[in-house]
This record gives sequence, structure tokens and C-alpha cells, in this order.
Amino acid sequence: MIQLYIGTAVICLTAVLFLESVFPLLSTPAPLRRWMRNLGLSALSIGVIVLFPLLFWALLRMLQIAPGDGRFALWNVPVWGQWLATFLLMDAIAYALHRLSHALPWLWRLHAVHHSDIELDATTAHRHHPLESLVAAVVTLPVLLVLAPPPDAVFGYSLLALAVSTFSHGNLRLPIALDAALRRVVVTPAFHRLHHSALRAQTDSNYATVFPLFDYLMRSNSAIPDDGGSRLRIGLEVRRDASSQSLAGMLLAPFRLDRRRNGN
Repeated sequence: MIQLYIGTAVICLTAVLFLESVFPLLSTPAPLRRWMRNLGLSALSIGVIVLFPLLFWALLRMLQIAPGDGRFALWNVPVWGQWLATFLLMDAIAYALHRLSHALPWLWRLHAVHHSDIELDATTAHRHHPLESLVAAVVTLPVLLVLAPPPDAVFGYSLLALAVSTFSHGNLRLPIALDAALRRVVVTPAFHRLHHSALRAQTDSNYATVFPLFDYLMRSNSAIPDDGGSRLRIGLEVRRDASSQSLAGMLLAPFRLDRRRNGN
């Protein structure tokens, strides 16, 4: 399972970076140092991310809870329905936690590390503070333990979220019609790029991870610029200096107090 997750991450990252070189939204030289910093932060977080489905499975066994013992089974949900419900539920939790991360100062301190990237490409998808990944696991696990969905469905969603997140952070220029069609069902690069704008009104919108359905339902989506967001100022208004962009700077960022909301 660990090998499959890491293998999927490598394949998705390689594929999107290749597509960025062929269909870039912005033509920029390969920022190797920035890539290494983002992936270095990811390496510190990946233990939590990879072990999440394994921890769920282990807790089910330790608590002697079988997938057939949870609420899904009591409600007589068929297996295909449990898979669909698991995907929607986990994406809904991700959406809710994402919105809270923009609303609660102590969560924003962690999440701002992701937003502090001053460029946007596939590696940004992996730029998360380890403590943010831990918070997500702590919030999600109790819900899953109560419902006891199929562990394979939990892992399947993790793989789907990984693939879509890597794609949606890509520095990609899709045909307008294609992007508009895709973002009816899945988060696209243009849809998510707006979320990484330095302008707060845009940053506080388009929160979805996989399914933009939740943004549409909660009316938290913003209009996508015709240029796909190529003229947006990416990142925060603070933490744009070299020391803040270093691996050490990103790890220490949540424990530093900045005066403006974009950094605190």
C-alpha cells in the first residue's frame, strides 16, 4: 500500500510536470531549488499521509470493528454505495477543514505554508506543513471509525485526491471549453489557481479538493478569469523573501507572528 501511494505520487507528479513543459500557462524556467524545497517539505509530511489509511485499518482491527459493523452496514448501504459515500464524505470533510483553515487563525498558520508558494505548479500540491497533515488525520479518523467504510475505499479516495490535487495545482493552460467542462465534476488548474491568488477575496474561495460540487453547493466558488489566471499574483503578500521560502522558514512559519492576515 505504501509503495502504491508513493508510486502514484511519483507518476502523477512526473506526468503533470511534463504536461507543464508542453502546455504551460506561464513560461518559466524549471525552478529546481523551489521544487526541492517543496518536495523536501512533502517528505516530512508523507509519513502522516501514507500511514493514514494504514492507521485506519489498524484501528478497525484493534477496536474489533469490521467494515460490516459500522453505520454504513446498519443502514444497509450496498458496497458500491459505500464506496461512493466514502469518496463524497472524505471530500466533504476536506472541504470543511479547508474552509476552517482559512477562518481559524491557528489553523491558518499551518495552512499558510501551502499558500506562501509564490509560484504555482505540481510541486505546490505537496507543499504542506506536517502538522497540517496531522490535523487532517485527527479530524477524519473518528468519522471513519464510526461509519467503518471499506478500507480500500478510504485508500482509493486518497489516491484520487493525490492525482486531482497534483493536476489542479499544475501550471497548465487547458482549452477554455475543456476546462469549463471538466470543472463541472472535478477541480481543474484554472479553478484552483484562483484559490492561490494573493487577493484575499479570491483566496477565500474555490476550496474543493476533488469535487467542486461542494463549492457550488456552499456558494464559495468564484468566477474564473478568461485567461485562466495567468495575471494573478500568486502567494501571500508576506513571506515572499528567500528565508521564508527556505525549508527551515516553512517549518518555522506557523510559530511566527506576522502583522497582516495573509501571514498570521
